[in-house]
Amino acid sequence: MRKAFLVGLFVFTWAWAARPAQADNCESNLMIVLDRSCSMNMPPKPGGARTKWQIAVDAINKLTTKYAGKLDFGLIMFPDQTGDSCLQDGPIYANVGVGHEAMINATLAVTKPNNPCTTPIKPAFDQVSKDPQYTAQYDGTGPRSFVLFISDGQQTCGGNDAQIAGSITMLFGKGYPSYIVGFGGQTDPVALTMYSTAGGVPRKPALSDGGAQNYFQADDEAALDDALDQIGGAVLGAGEFVTCPGIPCPDGRCFQPGVSCVMGTCVAPAPDGGGSGALDGGGNGGNGGTGAGGCGCRIGGAGTSGCALLLALALGFAWQLRRRLRSRP
Repeated sequence: MRKAFLVGLFVFTWAWAARPAQADNCESNLMIVLDRSCSMNMPPKPGGARTKWQIAVDAINKLTTKYAGKLDFGLIMFPDQTGDSCLQDGPIYANVGVGHEAMINATLAVTKPNNPCTTPIKPAFDQVSKDPQYTAQYDGTGPRSFVLFISDGQQTCGGNDAQIAGSITMLFGKGYPSYIVGFGGQTDPVALTMYSTAGGVPRKPALSDGGAQNYFQADDEAALDDALDQIGGAVLGAGEFVTCPGIPCPDGRCFQPGVSCVMGTCVAPAPDGGGSGALDGGGNGGNGGTGAGGCGCRIGGAGTSGCALLLALALGFAWQLRRRLRSRP
């Protein structure tokens, strides 16, 4: 009887481990930092029928619609429409929050890329830290938070490229990586490469661009849609993990002390000092499955209750095994 029970337990465990991959919905925040400088009134290519602004607004609408209920969005636009034209001294247009997709899309619908005609990139990245979800140092628990930056040009005031990279590095050091998207033919490849490296999640270079471009470059509507969809999927972690991943580290860097980059994800040693793999309970710095990196994830829609069910099943099997062993003569 004991042998049959152990075989059954093994089969159950194996079947669970080998089950088809689920769409793992990791609780993550995505702050969109969008360029609304006057150059966004131009088409991405000469002679185009639609402006970069129109295309960007549509692409963001598609992004927020597709990932509604899966990611929590926020919106910063630069320059803002309050105070000094080289500072982001007005309020954030939409703080990151559950169900803010409609607010973001409505705000974009009534906003135009008009005065002031400046491009204060550094103040825009600095403003991210004013959102409550991006204020404190990320400790590996709770939702992960990312930045999505979309711009068609170069900084005109508020800091230079090195200072911008410094602000992006500061966000990454607090646990908040930044994805960089250049839109249109007037972007600065050197600057965007610097920003993407500082953001901690550079795009994997492709052979088509010589293996050098580490940021997302979009020159038309289809390319921008594709870039934002790739980023949304990467932030969500959909279909790639058995448990929700930690902070990604495609360039090998992790921000937390004692945390290492393993298979592209920042993980920490297990609480007892043992080893920890990239998929052993997840991440968000590899806290042994605590917080949203482990059972806090919305895995297959199960959420914490799904983890509780698994734990209850495991405890039930253990209790039955103990009972059977004790009942034997």
